[in-house]
Amino acid sequence: MMSSLTASILIRTKNEAPFIGKALELISNQSFTPHEIIVVDSESTDNTVEIVRSWQGVRLIEMPAREFTFGRSLNLGFEIATGDIVISISAHAFPSSEHWLKNLMQHFENPQVAGVYGRQIPQADAWPPVQREYLSYYKDQPRIQTNPEEPSDRVFSNANSAIRYSCWQQHHFDEMLTAVEDQEWAWSMLKLGYHIVYEPDAVVYHSHNESLQKVMQRNYRETIALNTLYNREVSIWRALKVWFKSVQADIRYILQNQQDYRWLFRVPVYRAAAVYGCLKPSSWNGLWKLPTSLTNKHSETMS
Repeated sequence: MMSSLTASILIRTKNEAPFIGKALELISNQSFTPHEIIVVDSESTDNTVEIVRSWQGVRLIEMPAREFTFGRSLNLGFEIATGDIVISISAHAFPSSEHWLKNLMQHFENPQVAGVYGRQIPQADAWPPVQREYLSYYKDQPRIQTNPEEPSDRVFSNANSAIRYSCWQQHHFDEMLTAVEDQEWAWSMLKLGYHIVYEPDAVVYHSHNESLQKVMQRNYRETIALNTLYNREVSIWRALKVWFKSVQADIRYILQNQQDYRWLFRVPVYRAAAVYGCLKPSSWNGLWKLPTSLTNKHSETMS
């Protein structure tokens, strides 16, 4: 059945000139030939668009940057896609082998599968905390996610994913969310009774070495979206716990893998920028809300 399915590749770009050519080359040389390649660009100011236009057969959509959300750019690409399966991949995510696409596509033989996402491993130049984060998040064991009530089953990533077009027709990406549109979509599919599959053999090299400002901004966007999705706020107590555990894990990773020891002093600041971004969207009351365990303990004492 898989041989009869067609794959549309969808790439979103914004100033990706250093990467888009390599990405297009690796995608074009897959053992499973894509039906088409679509690029959605949001007003790049470098020569990304010129590079894309130099590739024969690549379809280009240009959208105003002021209209950009992750969900909006994806929906624009899906609207013109003609494949049975739409593959979403970041412009700076590079397939690790010529079988990347085949490994994503193979699961759609099962009509219950709505989406598949692949493994992401850090680029060779990734900073130690970035390496640790990707390697701990993306494991080497496959998973079938079926339970909409289990948060870990809602995990999905459009940096390296494959989506059944007919399932997207049932539920488009949320264009109002500032991030995690992929998790919202996966959750909606689970509620409809579909499965989400994690395929560790569909590997791409993908990671970001970001300035503290960008780390803060990314976490800010993601937290706004998660707060909307789950109707909650991040308290300062929870943020401190996350900061402490992240710094502890980073330091352990650096020491065990003999990484650049200067990062032993940098990671507390790096993780503080992330935590600050998570705290910014919270209201004053939300910031100081006690963890449930402390609230319960206080109630027991008062009684």
